[in-house]
Amino acid sequence: MRAFTALLLLTAFVFAGEITAYYNKNCNCCEKYFSKLEREGFKLKKVSISPQELMEVKERLKVPVELRSCHTMVYEGRFIEGHVKPEGVRKAIKNKSIRGVASMHGIRSGRGEYEEEYKVVRR
Repeated sequence: MRAFTALLLLTAFVFAGEITAYYNKNCNCCEKYFSKLEREGFKLKKVSISPQELMEVKERLKVPVELRSCHTMVYEGRFIEGHVKPEGVRKAIKNKSIRGVASMHGIRSGRGEYEEEYKVVRR
């Protein structure tokens, strides 16, 4: 029964949809982070854009200035900013009442790893 329940949850998650990941190709940590998320089962559409275009995406999504990072991911209008852990990404996917989730850029991010903490940004 446990295996069946896990399979149902995984199936529901996999069919949740694609996350669009906007980033600047000159950043070395983004690709590492994206690869880690893909290994966790997330489907990403990676879009390399200029720094100016990236700022425009952040503005359009109203990502708070103090939480902005090297890339911005979008799922159904909600943002995932920075190197958010998989549990935070899942929260952004599932919870339509929030505007997004964000983690501050730190030492872990620079290595393409997940940051330990993330912040939920309410509408």
